[in-house]
Amino acid sequence: MFRFQYGVTTKASQTLAWEVFSNWRRWNEFANIYGQMEWREGRPWEAGSRLEIEVLEPVRTVVSHVITNCQPAHRVGWIDHSLGVVLAQWVSFEERPGRGTRVHTWGDIVHSGVKIAGRTAEQVITSFTETWYENFRSACDRLAETSGGGSSGGFAYPGAS
Repeated sequence: MFRFQYGVTTKASQTLAWEVFSNWRRWNEFANIYGQMEWREGRPWEAGSRLEIEVLEPVRTVVSHVITNCQPAHRVGWIDHSLGVVLAQWVSFEERPGRGTRVHTWGDIVHSGVKIAGRTAEQVITSFTETWYENFRSACDRLAETSGGGSSGGFAYPGAS
């Protein structure tokens, strides 16, 4: 098993950060690797719901993304299955009064050591996580600055479900 973690601090409020994160239709803005995405079971972001995610890079595959726990704007956990790799991951959103929100992710990769496009699953996931969360932070910062949805704002991003 391999544990990874990564965190960013955004100028966005906890609510705005969650709304940007939970709007899965925007995910290609953070890492342009996605094809089709569709909730196959349950209501989005409820425990037991299943999001099917087509990934185009570095190899074409479908990830089964099952939500295990969700407390909107606080934390969400899921289990992913793809290419013989199982990943259990959590994301937390911690308001930092006057300083925005700390968004922290961590997870465990089971069946580590699998090769994906010549790299280990650990390398692919670690690199992807850094790229995705840095781009997510930038998008949150831009929205916080232009919408008034910073650490004291309550901006609601349309289409977050």
